[in-house]
Amino acid sequence: MTGTLETTSDRRQENIPVGGCTPQFPTTLFITCHVIFAMLFCLVSSACAEDLNSLRMGYTGSIYLDVVNTDIRAAVSVLVKKIVLKNFSKGEPRIYDTLGEMATDLKNGKLDAVGMPPDEFMELRKRVPIDPILITTPNNGFDTELLLLVRKDSGIRSVRELRGRSLVMPLRNPRCLNMSVAWLETLLIEEGGRNIASYFSSVKETRTTANAVMPVFFRQADACLMTRQVLDLACELNPQIARELVVIARQEKLSQGIIAVDHRLSEEIREKIRQSFLNLHQTTEGKQLLMLFKVRKLMPYVPGYLKATEALYANHPGSKKTTNIARHSGKHP
Repeated sequence: MTGTLETTSDRRQENIPVGGCTPQFPTTLFITCHVIFAMLFCLVSSACAEDLNSLRMGYTGSIYLDVVNTDIRAAVSVLVKKIVLKNFSKGEPRIYDTLGEMATDLKNGKLDAVGMPPDEFMELRKRVPIDPILITTPNNGFDTELLLLVRKDSGIRSVRELRGRSLVMPLRNPRCLNMSVAWLETLLIEEGGRNIASYFSSVKETRTTANAVMPVFFRQADACLMTRQVLDLACELNPQIARELVVIARQEKLSQGIIAVDHRLSEEIREKIRQSFLNLHQTTEGKQLLMLFKVRKLMPYVPGYLKATEALYANHPGSKKTTNIARHSGKHP
């Protein structure tokens, strides 16, 4: 589509209702998937009834970092109650304030499985041996894409031209280095910058899609950083966004949410966990919950799934390794 952003929804359908409202969805799928893991901890409880009444599954408090809509929380609560009463005897999730506490419990055999976004997974596996066994798949594929966008009429077509401009980006994860931050900092250093704060005249971190997209749309900010899924959601509600914004840099094939287990867990228990989550989309309540967070289903982890994510972190200035990160400037998605 010449002169406009081609969104995933464009490829799915030709006619999109025009709406003046702005989206209020979570800013990143990484945290959204994390919420799903926390709400569905009991699905694995019944699967591991051979020697355990419930599986000990942990997650961090960052699952609620982006969820500001109380209606979403209420809907999740209702669905979870239905799922628990229908499928399980008992189960109790464990919430952790820090990845250090989670790593300690994994080392001491107090946790069997964890659900988290990929940035937290990358950090946690440095501290304790864990194996990924499941991944989430959004409605438009099995991986995610980071985008750096500007207004088409701004004349900006490269990262270099953003020096001294304003940026809107997702709220940072205080527990680890975000994928979005790692990617953007790498791009800025390639252009001679030191970090995000010094490169831009102002940086605003935001929780919601509307607060990320609309400042650029209304010329209140020069650029915004977001995922492909977030952009698609925004464009579905306001198709004019696709006509007014343009991508100047992107990183493709990044990981979504991940479920990992203690390295010492038996293959028999691992398989029971897999089957419990893989069947989630086949239940009425499970479908509703997955739909709420724009996740199609969960899939078995396959070797190579983390390749692009690992390359991104390896190429970050904080790493000794260097890897080329794919980037396309001034092209429409």
